[in-house]
Amino acid sequence: MAKAKGNKRYFIVGSLAFLLFLVAMLPLNVVYQQLNPNLPIRVQSVSGTLWSGSIVASHPMVSQFTVNWEMSPASLFSLSLSPEVEIQSDLVQLAFQADINPVTMNVSVTEGKGYLSSSVLNQALKAQRVKLSGDLELSNLNLTANLNERLASEATGQLVWMGGTVNYPKGRKVQTTTLPMLVAKISDQSGSVLIDVATVEGASVASANVKTDGWAGIAVKKRMIDLVGEPWPSKADADSVVFEMSEKVF
Repeated sequence: MAKAKGNKRYFIVGSLAFLLFLVAMLPLNVVYQQLNPNLPIRVQSVSGTLWSGSIVASHPMVSQFTVNWEMSPASLFSLSLSPEVEIQSDLVQLAFQADINPVTMNVSVTEGKGYLSSSVLNQALKAQRVKLSGDLELSNLNLTANLNERLASEATGQLVWMGGTVNYPKGRKVQTTTLPMLVAKISDQSGSVLIDVATVEGASVASANVKTDGWAGIAVKKRMIDLVGEPWPSKADADSVVFEMSEKVF
């Protein structure tokens, strides 16, 4: 009787593993057509499988890009998926190791690194009539968050803007200045993601945050105004916040 129970257990485990294996090896384009998800990007082609897949898509800000990922079959027997992801285009490059638990909705990103062209930044800044040169580089990004609660339990990393020419509005005119390289440190506090922007010498010029309620804010210090070379009408020390803005991003 004990042997029969043991055989039954092995049969159930083996059958479940085989079923999951079949699902995992199912062509990804078949799965995508069945799910037909509503995504904020235009998907042009889907190929490969769950373990080794590729998506070619486009977005107005970055044009066409490709997402490739590889995942160990060992994830088949765990509650989490751990793909190595690469996103590539002429304007954007991003690579990271992810860990996704579909039950708890905990997501972590490690060893994140990437590049963002200034042309993408300029599209985001177009409404403010700001245009800049100099690309953005990301390194050593580590982020752990819960998608359901929108809480970040860990956030570290560094963003570097290479510096360059900046055009910005002043009244009806457009002013031009040249700014040095700026370094942004990423951290977390009370579930929110914080970004502190400073010169290479470590003098803080601005800060930004993304809160758990979906609001993002930015605060600019007078030191940034001094770097731009603009006069300031009132007396204020370099660390005084002279401009703040917030917007709901999700």
